[in-house]
Amino acid sequence: MNPVVYISLELKARDLDPRLLVAAEAVKQGLNVVIGQQWALSKNFTTMPTGVFLFKTVNEIQAGYMKDAAAAGHAITASDEEVLACACDACFESGMGPTAAEHLDLFFAQGKRHADTIIGQYSNMSDRISITGNPRIDLLTAWGRASFENQAAEIRKKIGNYILFNTNFGWINSIWNAREDTKQIAIRTGHLVPDDPISVAAYETELDWERTNMAELEKVVDWMQSGLPSFKAVIRPHPAEDPNYWINKYSSRPHVLIAKDTPHIPWTLGSTALVHTTCSTGMEAALMEVPALSITPRPNAPQHAYIMSNLVNPTVQNAEQAIDVLTSFVQSASGAMTETEQYLGTLDEFYPDRDGGKSAAQIATGLHDLVKDKGGNVDPLYKWALNPGQPWYQLERRQEWRDKFTVENQEFAVRLKAMTNLAGVKQNIGLQKLDDSLYLMYAK
Repeated sequence: MNPVVYISLELKARDLDPRLLVAAEAVKQGLNVVIGQQWALSKNFTTMPTGVFLFKTVNEIQAGYMKDAAAAGHAITASDEEVLACACDACFESGMGPTAAEHLDLFFAQGKRHADTIIGQYSNMSDRISITGNPRIDLLTAWGRASFENQAAEIRKKIGNYILFNTNFGWINSIWNAREDTKQIAIRTGHLVPDDPISVAAYETELDWERTNMAELEKVVDWMQSGLPSFKAVIRPHPAEDPNYWINKYSSRPHVLIAKDTPHIPWTLGSTALVHTTCSTGMEAALMEVPALSITPRPNAPQHAYIMSNLVNPTVQNAEQAIDVLTSFVQSASGAMTETEQYLGTLDEFYPDRDGGKSAAQIATGLHDLVKDKGGNVDPLYKWALNPGQPWYQLERRQEWRDKFTVENQEFAVRLKAMTNLAGVKQNIGLQKLDDSLYLMYAK
C-alpha cells in the first residue's frame, strides 16, 4: 500500500471545494493525493499504484467502482453525500447499498445518528465506521463561508438584488434524458425495483411529486417580474438536471437569469433569499443564516419528511402562499422567513460541533491511518507515478460527464489555494495535471 489517496468527484458544484479541503488536509499529513473526475480514475485502477480510494456515495453504481478498485488492491473508503440533509433513519438507510457495505474498509459517517443507523442496517460494519462530520457542513458555517464572501459580493455587484431558486428535478428533467431513460438509471442505482409493486408505486409517486413541485416554483418565478420588479429571479439548476429546459423556457425573460454549473455557496450568500422545493440547499441556507422558503405542495409525501430543509425552513403548499411570504419578507422584513430561531435546536441535533471546521482533518486522519493499517509507509519523499509498464488509459468523456464535472487548471488552482488557506497548509503544494479534470497533489 502506497501513501496515496484517490478522491473521485462527480458534481463540481457539490464536490470540488469540500473534497479539496480533505485533499489539503491529507497533504498536510504526508500523503499524495490524486483528485478529480471519477470516470478517468475508474478506468485506471490497475494502472495506478495501490492506495486508498475515497468515494463520495455508497449506492450500487458507486459500489461497482468500489468492487473493481478493491480487486486491483486499493483500500476502499467513502462518505455519503446524498444523505447530507437526511432527517430520518429511512433516508440514511436508502443511501447505503449492500455491495458498498461489503467492500468498504472504512465509512465516514456525518454524525452519531448516521453511524448508528448504518450499523443497525449492516451489523458487520460496526468496526468500519468513523464519525467525522462532513466538510460540506464546515464550509457553510462561519469558519468556512468567510472564504466565499468575496465571490458573493462580486455576484451581488454584477446582477444586483436577487431571489435564488435552487431546483431539484433530477428525475423529470434529468441531464441524462437525451441519452438514456432515467427509469433505467433508477433501476441500476437500486432506487427502483421493477418487480416490486411498492417500489414501482413509490417511484411513480416521486415523479408526480417533482412535476407538482416544478409547477408551483415556476409560478413564483413568473410572478416576480410584476411582484418584485427590482429583483432578479436567479434559477440555479441542480447539477443532475438538464439546464436547457430552464434556458429554453426563460432566456427571453428579462427578470430571469439562469446560473448553471455554479457553486451554490457564493450564490446563496449573495442572495436576498432562497426558494426551493424540498432541496438540501434549504438546509444549507439555514446553516449559512440566509433566509429560505420551501414550497411543498404535498406535505404528506415521504420526500417531505426525509429532508432536513423542511424542518429548518418555513414551508408553504403552493405558489400563492409563497408569494405572500416573500412579499412580507422583502417589503417589511416580517413573517415566516424572519422567524428562524425556532430551527436552531434541530440544526444542533443533526449537525453538532459544526463550528470548528474539523471534519476534513478527521477524514484525512482516517485515510492516513488506513494507509498505515494496510502496511503502507507514509514517506514525505514519496512521489506518485504510474505502475511500471502500465500506460494510462485515456478516456474520452461523454458530454454529460463533462457537464457534471469539468475544471480547468486556473479554476482548480484558485479553489485549491482557497482551501489550503482555510486548512492552514504550510507546505508548498506540487500540482500535476494527469488527465482532463484530474490532478496530482503532493508536498514539495
